[in-house]
Amino acid sequence: MRESSEWLYWICQFNPFTHAVELIRFALYGQFNGQAALVTGLCTLIFTSLAIWGYDPKRGMVKRKVGG
Repeated sequence: MRESSEWLYWICQFNPFTHAVELIRFALYGQFNGQAALVTGLCTLIFTSLAIWGYDPKRGMVKRKVGG
């Protein structure tokens, strides 16, 4: 990626899906990519925590008006 565009390379470095794809690609060859595993695991932990923290079962998926 770096050979084609320097700024696109840095955008991809901040995209967690890039690291998830790298993790899968390395796994298909029987190898382990520690950096991709770390980034993917941390992003999963952060996004799952935010989803759990932000979910309100009383409100449901859509905010409803109470009353007329």
